[in-house]
Amino acid sequence: MDFALIELILWAGLIFFFWALKDNLGRVESDINEIAAHKHRRTARLALPFAYARPEKMLDPIGSYKGQQIYRYAIINGKNYQFDHILPSGYPVDAVEGECCIAPGLVYVACGD
Repeated sequence: MDFALIELILWAGLIFFFWALKDNLGRVESDINEIAAHKHRRTARLALPFAYARPEKMLDPIGSYKGQQIYRYAIINGKNYQFDHILPSGYPVDAVEGECCIAPGLVYVACGD
């Protein structure tokens, strides 16, 4: 009788383990798909000549990089942009649709705010 109860508890634990594993693997898969979509946006390069953008207004300072203040938001050519990432020195600066780069390599993406 005790053996059957222990076996039943172990089976229930195993079923719960597989259910939790399945749930977490679904999240990992969606994260992988999101990363792949983000990477695809980065590789969709345009054949445009590059020039650093000159922001009209910068809002909400969040840090600095190479002596340049990083702001959360920038208004460039009347459009709203949000800070996305830093382009490290030595990387080629290519124009990507929906992105602007401010010297010394601060990349902002278009946002609807």
